[in-house]
This record gives sequence, C-alpha cells and structure tokens, in this order.
Amino acid sequence: MLNFIDELTGIEFICAGLALILVLIISLPLHEFGHAFVAYKQGDQTPKAMGRVTLNPFAHIDPIGLICCVLFGFGWAKPVEVNPLKFRSYKKGMFLTSIAGVCINLILAFVGCGLMHLTVFLLNLNSLPLDFNWLTLFIYFFTSFMFQINVCLFVFNLLPIYPLDGFNAIAAYTKYENKFVNFMRRYGNLILIAVLIFGDLLLFWLCKYIGMPIDLFWGLIF
Repeated sequence: MLNFIDELTGIEFICAGLALILVLIISLPLHEFGHAFVAYKQGDQTPKAMGRVTLNPFAHIDPIGLICCVLFGFGWAKPVEVNPLKFRSYKKGMFLTSIAGVCINLILAFVGCGLMHLTVFLLNLNSLPLDFNWLTLFIYFFTSFMFQINVCLFVFNLLPIYPLDGFNAIAAYTKYENKFVNFMRRYGNLILIAVLIFGDLLLFWLCKYIGMPIDLFWGLIF
C-alpha cells in the first residue's frame, strides 16, 4: 500500500519518511499497550510488573523491529508477556487480550482516514494544492500512513496463524487438543514466513477491502 513512497523526491521524501517513522512510533506501541492494558484489567499483573501498562512508546518499541519496519515494510514491537492462568476467566481474558491490539489499530485507521479526508477537504476549500508547503505534505503523509499502516496491522495480526493475535483469539475458545490449534502451534512460524514471502497479493487485497469501507465512509462526509 505504500509503494508510491519510492517515487517521491526531495522535500516530499523527507516529509514522508518523518511521517512514516512517527506513525510507527505511535501505532506499534499502542497495539502492545492494548494487549497489556486489557490483560491487566482481566486480572493478570504481569504486564504491570513488566512496566508495559503505559503509553510511553519506549516501553514497547523494539529498535531493531522499528528499523526493519521502516526499511523493509515488516517489523515488530516488544511482545507483551501475559500469564493467562491469572485471568479471572481464562477464555474471556485470552480472547479480549488477543483482539485488544487490533481493535486499537482499527480505531487509529478510522481516525487517520478521517483526518486525511479533512486535510484534503480544507485544502480544496481554500483552493490550495496538496504540496503547497512542507507542513501540509507532512500532515497529509502522516494521516495517510496512519490510515494505511493501521489497516495493514489490523489485517496481518488477525490472520489465524500462530503466533499472531488472530490465532490466539481462536485458540482461546477451542480445546487444547484441537487439530487446527496443534497444527498451527507446530507449523505456524513456517506458514507465517511463507505468507510474508509469497502472500503479498493476498495481504494487499485483504487490506484493500478492509480499508475501502472506511475510506468510502469519510469520502461521503467530506
């Protein structure tokens, strides 16, 4: 979804690069904060003891993961450690903790898309071009990346592949000896690598169809 960044030059590239880094510094930590906060509220003190129930992005950022995300389009934050046995209700706690991160990503995507449309609307209202100064470019890239990246995070993390959130949400309500769960626990990492290498087209279409209704919604308003 971000292939167009390769075509940018000069000030456009700088604005896009800074916006991308800022969006990642916001989105990845908030995803992990969602896991930590919900796990804590479900009765597990582990995230609190590990200092993860915080909005401080540096508590969640993995420097190597952030660099990989900027350079290669795939990265990670520090995973939140939880002890499901501490949940007041194992199934409910595990399910809610699993989907908390992607719910935050979906909210960020929705807000980012709205701000992107608002930016373009205000520029059109004042008969100004999109690239009339560096601040406008930065705001547009920031809101656009906030939308696109969080749609990607939402889609990717909901894939029912171990160890992603989608798998954990499903596993929360299945028996431990479930064949699908056992298969994914054994081969999930290999399947995930294969998806990352060969599944670009699948991920692109999934992101497109998740992002499209959000984009259409704000397009009708502005």
